[in-house]
Amino acid sequence: MKKNLAVAFLFLASVLSARAQQIASARLISLGGVSTAVSTDVDAIGTNPANLVGLSRGHVVVEIAPLSIKAGSDFLNLDLYNNYFTGTGQVDSAGNKVGKFLTESDKQAIYSAFPNGVGTVLTDLNIRDLGVAVRGNNWGVGVSVDEHVGARATTRNSFLVLALNGNPGGSSFDWNDIGSTAWWYRTYNVDYAMKLPDLLFVPKDIAKDFEAGIGVKYVTGISYVSGHTANSSLSVDSSNYSFNVGLGFDAQRAGILSNLISRGVKSGVGDTTKNFNPFDPAGTGFGFDLGGTAKVIDFIKVGYSVTDIGWITWTKNAIRTSGDTSFTFAGFSPAQTGVPNATSNLDSLNNTFKDFFKNRDSVSSGFTTPLPTRLNIGASVELDELFPAIPGQLMVAIDYHQGLNKSLGNSTTPEFVIGTEWKPISVLPIRTGIGFGGAYGFRWALGFGIDLPFWDIDLGVGTFNAVVDPTGAKNISVVLSILKFRF
Repeated sequence: MKKNLAVAFLFLASVLSARAQQIASARLISLGGVSTAVSTDVDAIGTNPANLVGLSRGHVVVEIAPLSIKAGSDFLNLDLYNNYFTGTGQVDSAGNKVGKFLTESDKQAIYSAFPNGVGTVLTDLNIRDLGVAVRGNNWGVGVSVDEHVGARATTRNSFLVLALNGNPGGSSFDWNDIGSTAWWYRTYNVDYAMKLPDLLFVPKDIAKDFEAGIGVKYVTGISYVSGHTANSSLSVDSSNYSFNVGLGFDAQRAGILSNLISRGVKSGVGDTTKNFNPFDPAGTGFGFDLGGTAKVIDFIKVGYSVTDIGWITWTKNAIRTSGDTSFTFAGFSPAQTGVPNATSNLDSLNNTFKDFFKNRDSVSSGFTTPLPTRLNIGASVELDELFPAIPGQLMVAIDYHQGLNKSLGNSTTPEFVIGTEWKPISVLPIRTGIGFGGAYGFRWALGFGIDLPFWDIDLGVGTFNAVVDPTGAKNISVVLSILKFRF
């Protein structure tokens, strides 16, 4: 029973959930996700290593266990559920809820909630186990250990079309490219940054303070599972009302998830991993971060970075599951009477399904997944330097993020973010930001910090719009950092 519950939980997590593009930084997520020109000290690790040259305060910063949690969907919110799936809100004379009959326009509104007919549900959890940044006069070093856990699932609105309209003759439903992915990997990061000499051919009043950084990461993969459909469809013949079904899928998995799933489905592969623990990785790999910054016209800082260039090769308990079949069901035919062991065609169909899903696992020599590579370009402006009448310190920043693959929760949808940080007094930063695009779509972020001489406390809500309008929100993000020390 415990094994079945574990498998059910893992399946539910993958269906109800991912992006691993952001570190667990309450400051950066409070700014909407801007990072390229404004990340400092430990926040520069994984976003732009060049920013390690300039710590915000002190020469050494140590951070322990900041936590970032995100979850969301690009099609589902409470408004959609309440409007169409909870009845009319009235009760009849017997005290029963009065159901709502969906009109054709209601159905179209539900279908159109899926972008291009495909809906995505995602979640991710990032924890920085430990981060340390050290600054010299013209250099900076950062080391960290980060946990990345997440999941993503995609589905098509054709399932709802079938459920709400039935399957009239001549109808056809496409179920390709449906799937889910779940992962857990750890990165051990070492970053170095240095200040570069001013360029002779660039006047200092135009650009100066050139900085460059590089990060190297050793990656250990704890667990991974991914599967998707192909050649999967349902069509109904209008002449004889027979069902033509195609069913194909391909899945790969490794690590603890692989072991649990194999036991849960009673796979012929069996227990291929014994005494699994998070420090005995199922995969290993390497990654790199590159970045640079410069000051333009004294009060503008520009930067770029390319993060997570690399891969994970999964070799331990690596299993592949695949299958491809098609069949036609032309209606129910009872078993012949008087014939021993006779079966109906429905029994035969049931046996076909059982045989198709049985013993589909095979031990794999391994497979490779790329890290979620991303290009980042950004700029920040110190408005209080431009307008001295502004009380305190006021910074505004803008970023463009472009995912270069769809691996491990990455999104190739461009992301634009603008954020601002205002310090009416030096110990109380107030932050907000707005983001568009990317894996999570629109979001309004809000947060604050308490910057004490040797200790920072930061809290951020990456989707404050979910607090203001909980019924219309499609995602939620919360970050907490309380153990950041400065020396």
